Amino acid sequence: MVDFTDTHMKEVELFLQAAVEKSSVLTEDDIDPRDIVYELSSQLKQHCYTFGEDVLCVPNIITISIPETKADRVEDLETIFNCQSFLKLMDSYFNEKRLHLFNPLRVEVQTVSKGNSRVMYRRAGLSLDWPGIEMSAEDVRVEIDYRKKSINKIYPPTPQISQIARLTALNAEVYQNRYLVAKPTVKIGRMRSIVDEKTGKLIRRNDFVFAHQEIPQETGNSVSRQHASIIYKDDNFLLFDHGSVNGTIIQRMKTKNQITVSPENISGVVLEDGDMMRLGSAWVSFEFVHTDEKSPQASYTGYALPSN
Repeated sequence: MVDFTDTHMKEVELFLQAAVEKSSVLTEDDIDPRDIVYELSSQLKQHCYTFGEDVLCVPNIITISIPETKADRVEDLETIFNCQSFLKLMDSYFNEKRLHLFNPLRVEVQTVSKGNSRVMYRRAGLSLDWPGIEMSAEDVRVEIDYRKKSINKIYPPTPQISQIARLTALNAEVYQNRYLVAKPTVKIGRMRSIVDEKTGKLIRRNDFVFAHQEIPQETGNSVSRQHASIIYKDDNFLLFDHGSVNGTIIQRMKTKNQITVSPENISGVVLEDGDMMRLGSAWVSFEFVHTDEKSPQASYTGYALPSN
């Protein structure tokens, strides 16, 4: 049974109710706050596993699923579930219940086809998920014994490239700051999931993600949804602009030069250690991560692994 008197879950429900009421797009036909709280509570009980003797761990990915026919709601839902207010409520809940995460909490919004079990009554559904193999370069993954409800083994992130770099947003809110570039292609943009509103199909999933803000003039909103990408090739990090509205510029701190990254430049521009990138009006620092910093517990996830 779900305890709807739990203080934290009640606060989550009230937060979602207020967010839906404030939204000019969403209604309770799209998301029922009480249903979401019920699913969240149920999933946390269902997916609570023991690590070692007494450490209780839960998945760090909250997946919100909506029908493909409601693809135009993705941005509004992502804005709600990735805002600091919701994430802080969840952190407070985890702390009180002594539940541990192997990676920072993240919320994904996805569209699913008609009849998918993750969507009930054409409204948003919620599930908890562990990182998959496709996230092995970024997240700690686990081996689970479902029968015993225990975690047998953990797998620290495994970089897919020989040199690692770090991206740090300096004047805008991002979903995960001090992000480590540890795979061949990293996509940068506003919002995590970019969906075709006509077909409901996923176009692109950003890695270094700027949060959409309700105030249009906010710095993060100057970053396009499919703004840029960094590709590691031939021992170089190459920066590409994908036709962003407000442009991309590299401020080379060593020489004080500015380099415009044109969408027409299909070869990309080589990034150097210490460069500053201006994406729209958002500033991001780029720096190499040195060997002695490559700690899975500190540099990769930002979370210390629970001790067993």
